[in-house]
Amino acid sequence: MRKAIISLLMAVAIVCTAIAELPITKVDKIAPTEEIFMDMAVSAAKKAKQAKGLPCGAVIILNNAFRSAGTADATATAEQNAIAKAALPSLENAIIFTVNEPTTEAYNDICRFGAESVVFVNGRDDVVAAGIYPASAYDDSKIDTTLTQVPLKQISFAEAASLLK
Repeated sequence: MRKAIISLLMAVAIVCTAIAELPITKVDKIAPTEEIFMDMAVSAAKKAKQAKGLPCGAVIILNNAFRSAGTADATATAEQNAIAKAALPSLENAIIFTVNEPTTEAYNDICRFGAESVVFVNGRDDVVAAGIYPASAYDDSKIDTTLTQVPLKQISFAEAASLLK
């Protein structure tokens, strides 16, 4: 009787897993890293670029979990769209991973929502040289100093850098 119950429970578990179609991958078993999160931002930027948009992608990570992603459009940057999609009153404890250094306007929005930090790959000089944003988009005199400034951290990530070429 006990073996029959165990066999039945195992069969139910197998069927439920098959129905839910939740494959177990290595990613499910490892701790999140900057590389994984930046890869998510790069994936968003690649999709945007393939759709003839700007190679810009950003993700918001809250408590080591994905919250939202954004790409640039005619009215907002990738970071601003990710913030809008997160639909949170605050980004306290959130880290924004973005392919390109945020513009001054996007940076002010990031500070306004109180993110913990921003991690990016392509600096403003490279972004301007690639024609993604004009130099005027990075006017430091327009940074809102009444807001708590969010730390920016530039990292190396070859796949993100290659999007500008």
